[in-house]
Order: sequence, then C-alpha cells, then structure tokens
Amino acid sequence: MKISLKSGFCLTAAICTLVISSPLAAQQTTEKAAIGTWGVDTTNMSKTVSAGDDFYRYVNEGWLKTAKAPTGIPYIDAFVEVYLSTEQRVGGIIAEARETTDAPGSPEQMIGDFHRSASDMERRNALGITPIASTLSIVAGTTDRNDIARIMAYPWIDGFMGGGVLANANDPTKQMAAVGVGGLTMPSRDYYLADAEPYIGHRKALLEYIASSLRRAGIDNPDARAEKIMALELEIAKRQWSLGQQRDVVAMNNVMTPAQLKAYAPGFPWDVFLAEMQFDTQSQIKVTTDTATRDIAKLFAETPVADLQSFLTYKTLDAWADSLSEPWVQAHFEFHGKRMQDTSERRPAELEAIASVNAALGEEIGKAYVAEYFGASDRAKVQEMVGYLRDTYRARIQKLEWMDEPTRAEALVKLEKVASYIGYPEKWHDRSNVRITADDYVGNQNRLINWVRADNLKKLTEPTRSWEFPYSPQEINAGYSQSKNSITFPAGVLQPPFFDPKADAAVNFGSIAAVIGHEFGHGFDDQGSRSDGEGKIRDWWTKASRAEFEKRTAGLVDQFNQYDALPGLKINGRQNLGENIGDLGGLSVAYAAYQTYVKEKQGGKAPVIGGFTGDQRFFLAWAQLWRNITSEGETRRRTLSDPHSPGEFRVNGIVRNVDAWYKAFNVKPGDKLYLPPERRVRIW
Repeated sequence: MKISLKSGFCLTAAICTLVISSPLAAQQTTEKAAIGTWGVDTTNMSKTVSAGDDFYRYVNEGWLKTAKAPTGIPYIDAFVEVYLSTEQRVGGIIAEARETTDAPGSPEQMIGDFHRSASDMERRNALGITPIASTLSIVAGTTDRNDIARIMAYPWIDGFMGGGVLANANDPTKQMAAVGVGGLTMPSRDYYLADAEPYIGHRKALLEYIASSLRRAGIDNPDARAEKIMALELEIAKRQWSLGQQRDVVAMNNVMTPAQLKAYAPGFPWDVFLAEMQFDTQSQIKVTTDTATRDIAKLFAETPVADLQSFLTYKTLDAWADSLSEPWVQAHFEFHGKRMQDTSERRPAELEAIASVNAALGEEIGKAYVAEYFGASDRAKVQEMVGYLRDTYRARIQKLEWMDEPTRAEALVKLEKVASYIGYPEKWHDRSNVRITADDYVGNQNRLINWVRADNLKKLTEPTRSWEFPYSPQEINAGYSQSKNSITFPAGVLQPPFFDPKADAAVNFGSIAAVIGHEFGHGFDDQGSRSDGEGKIRDWWTKASRAEFEKRTAGLVDQFNQYDALPGLKINGRQNLGENIGDLGGLSVAYAAYQTYVKEKQGGKAPVIGGFTGDQRFFLAWAQLWRNITSEGETRRRTLSDPHSPGEFRVNGIVRNVDAWYKAFNVKPGDKLYLPPERRVRIW
C-alpha cells in the first residue's frame, strides 16, 4: 500500500517493485510461528479443491471465505496486514512526538506539528478553500499560453506536461532533467477510451466530479467548463502511451537538447516551462514518452487559453481537495476511492492523519522506527539471505544451457555488482530548515514539496547519490532500481508474514527468499536485461542468447494472456512480463537455494512437519504469501495501470511452470493446472 505526498508526474518506473523481502531462512525451532504453528495456517486449506486444479484456493480457501478488507482500504493481503501493524507503531511514534517540546526543525517538532495541522479538522473546515485561494487567483489571472505553461511546471499539479530529475540511463553516475506527459484524472488511458461499462459510467462520474468541484469553489459556468475539461482529458488519453509502452526502457530514453525539444514538439512554451522548472541551464533533457509529448504539445497549441485555464483550475482543486475542509475531502473520496476503487467508506479520521504524516515525513518517522523496531541483527540476517540468493543465481547462470559464454560472462558481472540496501539509509536527508507549523496543513505540504524540488535540483550538479534510499524505512515495499543496479528492502517489510525467525526454514525460503530472488530477477527481466552492471542501458547480449531468452519469455506472455483478472478483462501478459519473470525466477532460484540448505543443514532430508514434506511447505508458503481479497474497482485499476498480476495468478500461473511443484503434490495430466514439460517456461 503506497501513500505519498502530492506529486506532478510519473515520468518513468524508476524502481520495479514487487513488495516485500526479508532475512535468511530460520533454523528449525520449537517456538510457535506468527502464522499457524510453523508458518502456514493449514486450517485454511481446502478439503475439496485439489492442489493440481487450483493451488491458490487449495492453500487459502478458508481465509478467502472469511477475511475482510479493513475500513477505507479496497483490499486485504499480506501487505495490508503488515501495514496495519506498522501503522500502530507509527501512530505511537507520532503520539510521542506530540508530547515533546523540542526546538523547531527537530524531527519530533516536525512530526508533532504536522500531525496537529492534519488532524485539526475544525480549523480546516473554518478555512475551507482559503489555503489555495492565492493559487486559484494566479490561475484565474492567466492571460496567455506562457502563463499556463509556467503553472504546469508547479511540482504538485498534474498538467499536460511535467518534469523531474531522473538517472541518466546513458551515464548512471549522473542525474539529468526529464520531461513527460500527464493530465489524466483516472488511472490510465483505458478508462477514457473503452466503449463499455464500467468505463462509460466512470466517465460520467468524472464529468460530474469536475463540475461539482468547480461549483463548490464558486467558479462560474461549472457545467460548461466541465464538459471542455473532460473533452481535453479524452484527447490527452488518445495521445498517451500504454503502460506496456512506458515499460520499454529504451523507448523511454530519448535525450534531446532544449533546441531539439522545441523543434520536435513545437506548440508548447518550452522556454517558459523549463525556466520555471529551473531546467533552463541544462544542456540535455530526457523526454520520456517522446511521441506523446509531441502530440500533446500540439494539442496544447490548439486548445483555447480559456479552456486551459479551466483545466488548471480543476487540477488545482483536485490536487489539494483531500487537504482542505471536510466537504472537499469527502468529495475527493467519493470519486477517487468509492467510484474508482469500490472502497465503501473512508478510513477513520485519526488513521487518515497518521497516513498523511507518514507520507510527508517518512524519514523523520523512519529514524525513530528503526531505532525501536529494527536492529543490527535484523539487517545482518537480510544481508545473509541476499548473499545466499546471489550465490544460487550465480550457480544457475553458470549452468544455463540456453545462454552462450559471452552473454554468461556479462550476466555474472552484473550479478556481482547488484548492490543491496537493507532496512534504512546510511545517511539521512536533513530537512530541519523546513518550517512546519501546527496550523498550516497545506502550507506544510507545500514547503516539503518545495524542499524536494530544491533537493532534486542539487542532484543535477553532483554525482548520483549511492546512499539515497528509495523508500521510507517503515514502508511495506521492496524493489529493484535499474539505474543503480540495486535491490532494496526497507525495515517495514522485515516482519511476519514475509519473514518469521520462528517459522520453519522451508516457509521462509518459500516467502522471503523467493521475494529476494524476485528482486534480483528484475535485473535480468525483459527490461532489466537491457542495462549492464553499472545501470547503463547497453545491449550486452549476443543475438543468439537474446533470441533464446525472448523465446522463453514469449511463452510466459502467452500463458498470462489467457488469465481473466475479472470477467471480460484479461491480464496483459506483455505489460506484466517483468513481474512475472521476477516471480518465476524468484521462486525457482529460492527452491534451488532451499535444496542447498537442506543438504547443508538438514543432512539432505527435510523433516516432515504437520504431515507436509519440506518441498510441500515451501510451495504452501508461496501460495499463502499472495492470498488477497480485492474489490472489483481496485482489481480493474491494477490490471490496467499496474504491471503486477493478481495474487491468484502469481500463485497458479507460476507454480505450474516449476517441475518440483508437480512432484511435491503429485500433479498429473488431467489436473487443471497441469502443463506438459515441453510447455513449462524455464528461464533462470
């Protein structure tokens, strides 16, 4: 679950997230695990569904029938379960901070006063729209396209164009200025272009949301303006790239001089925009979705200034709605939460406030979190597991029959250079100069956003920061960074059910080890494989090895294209390929690592526990890890705007390609998940 400060544009998927990761497999223990007795709750296992017909429900049927999503969250899964327990810890840290009287700029003062500003709904209600009145006045005062472009450079607004600072894919030791497109309220272009329900209904709801936002703000002619804004978003959607296209790291890496950008995408006031972004002194600009940028620049030039002004007015209202008074917060939820994600009601106010502080001051809270909940021994365990998985990947790459020697040598070099970031950063950002007050919620966010922008601009004049952590330490996530060739596991995920030192070793290998393997695997998936050990985009493959790799991955695409996320909505196997490669590679490599563990630590034969063999427990843990109940709206959003497959298929779609699973559960021809050996995809 990701909650973040407002931001303008997602220029690229800089980090491939899977979510999760954790320490080395535990030794056998007589202590009771957090789940079940030894790490898997076998009371949830089905008595009627066979493993070979539906492994996901065979393991999770009881849980799927009884689990419920918490109030205000459209799904329940392992990440939410850990988030809820971590949220209690974060709430305690915030409560302690509120009790202090530390000097301005201390983490305690910042945390405490930000929380006061967020939770003081009485003051927020009294202020109404006042906190953004000056911004609305600036928008209302625009008279030409230069004025409009200048506002589109504001860091929190989602306009036609946006910008940021990204790694230089041609020289990852440096950062560079980047621009890309935005402008859509709904999760992806599909919501605008599909001529069927529920998309038609979503578009009608969006039109009403736009009109009601303008009406609530006292803007004249709200219905007519809303029609034009909606028409603009539709035109933007027609020109944007699909998620699958945006995953192409080579296609996203278009470097131009400012002069080339202006010639390539005329019609947009680039000089004004880049000056407001403070990119006007940069000699090169990365244009992430080049043809969309060109076409949307043309759309900008063809759109009347009055309509662009209405568009920015609405975007300002939408961007800040959940930070204003109760009517604005509720209206924002009704559309974004209830309509788009099928979330029936909001989270309790006190939890909304905790989430807001956690998103805004993640590092400041993170310092306290790791001091209390994550020790040096925890970090050492994760590092040990990372080493274990690296060794296993090395051994498997050395033996791959389909890879030739020149490519193998490059792959091994890249593997050795994968850096790991565990728990928390070695160095922390210093934001003590940011003024945080107890009575200025919007102002607090604005000042933090401006600090982030200023800090990003500093990156343009210094080497890439090897110390910078991509997550807050308490975040429930994990990921691979292609530009740094690194894997990251924040402290927040290093707790049950992802890793449990009291659980059986097979369970930890089937969960956390497989997840660590997944993150390693992103360095060698369909996109990660296009950069080298330094993070530089470079084709280090021979044509023969690349052809063999793509032949195998095509089989995985074909398999996942057949699965229905919802009735009438299939998974996009090409869009999700990187994550599916990560899952298949992660599970396969973790299984091999587990076999080594059994040989070295258990005399070559894993004990039978609860009537299950070690191999069975390994796969049971994988299936348990991905159990989830997700609303229809959230499932649709993820399918169309997220490259991860639904949990059911991260289980059933993956295990059916692993030979050891067939043997562990005696899966035979005729079983629904059975694939003949020649149709099983084997990559890493």
